[in-house]
Amino acid sequence: MHMKSKTIYSIILLVWLFAGCKSSSMTELQGFERSILQEIPFRVDSISWLTAGDLPAFRFANTEYVDVAPDAEIRPDGDYWVCNMFDAAPPAHQADDNIWRNVLVSHKKQRVVCIDRYLQQGRTVGYCYVMQSERKEYPTYGTFHWDVSDSRNIEMVGVMLDDLKDIAMKRHPMNHAKLASPASQDDYWNLIFHADSLFEARLYDEARQTYKLAFTEDRYILPSQLSTAANKMASIGDNQMALAFLRHRLAMEKDFYEDPLTTTYTQLSDTFQLRSHQWHYDLTLKKTLESIFERDQYDRLLWSHAVKNNPDDTERNEQLAQRALMTDSLNLVHVGNIISQYGYPPKELVGEFGNQAVWLVFQHANLEYQKRFLPQLETAVAHGVIAPLFLALLRDRIDVREGRPQRYGTQIDGTGKLAPLLDPSRVNQWRQEVGLPAIDQLEKHISAH
Repeated sequence: MHMKSKTIYSIILLVWLFAGCKSSSMTELQGFERSILQEIPFRVDSISWLTAGDLPAFRFANTEYVDVAPDAEIRPDGDYWVCNMFDAAPPAHQADDNIWRNVLVSHKKQRVVCIDRYLQQGRTVGYCYVMQSERKEYPTYGTFHWDVSDSRNIEMVGVMLDDLKDIAMKRHPMNHAKLASPASQDDYWNLIFHADSLFEARLYDEARQTYKLAFTEDRYILPSQLSTAANKMASIGDNQMALAFLRHRLAMEKDFYEDPLTTTYTQLSDTFQLRSHQWHYDLTLKKTLESIFERDQYDRLLWSHAVKNNPDDTERNEQLAQRALMTDSLNLVHVGNIISQYGYPPKELVGEFGNQAVWLVFQHANLEYQKRFLPQLETAVAHGVIAPLFLALLRDRIDVREGRPQRYGTQIDGTGKLAPLLDPSRVNQWRQEVGLPAIDQLEKHISAH
């Protein structure tokens, strides 16, 4: 009996030791994850933690439909239907357009867990958000210095749950969206607009995936947007993706670099150093002009796409029109100051996009500013600072605006047709002189659209 008891004691001790080793080797994230999964009232097949955000959160997916009753149902119009109140029975089956929510309160762990479930092709997927009070076992994930599980704080928790409802509504279309790599310039911009709206809504993982998709076709990319997206990724702590976007730009632009002494991307400092010896740009001015170029295109195309895709939303379309006009005005002031200080900035100083940004701003300015800028552009072309094509485009725009026939055939009228030509018999000769294709190619493009 004594030997048997000793053997049992040894087995228990070994089990305890192994269990202790397993627990001590578990990371904080693993322990946090396990404690949450133990509270969720259904099995979860796979999870992936979301980066950054205001709360620790992960996306989960199941291989089948989960029929566990919700505590509340969020409907397409945003109505919040609470189950088991006033004898209201929970819905029997989740509908595709509804979100099922469970809210779990743990006084022991001092946390509130919010689970939002969606249907995706008949199976359950969703997001789990954790409001964890500060505790010694979860120093990284305890984001609140007060007890979120205390009933005295229910109003503040309710506000946060309401904010999560708005996020849930925004995430819902993502579970049914069929996004694809861009097959046109319009597709590219639509993806960029979508990615930006997701980022602004703090849906960082969805935004990341949409940016990656937008950047799959180099021929449509505005290179400065790779830097813009990289900075957004860095702001949420995703330095790996930020570096990936910057490396993509390095591959696209042989003359792209940042100041190797001040860059925050130290992994690229050697590459930046090598390029800085080859190219001697005014990086501050170059970045300013590229930002002007990007804002010009962004706000103008956002307005254009909104009118095209949602013509009945007149209030929003008017707001976007005013935003584009405001951008034009601000850009005109910035570019005017730059020309006063530097003259027309050559490519050798600011690179190709910076060089073209000045022309682009005046191309979209009112007639008075265009006529005032024309002599400066003529001088810049004469000195080889910018290509003759850009002068041809501005001259045509001024002529059409003042009711004269255009020389190069670059402008369309208000009906979408080619504006009258100065001399149809010589237009192809003039176009060839500035590097434009024959006029019939333009006419085919216009008729196709």
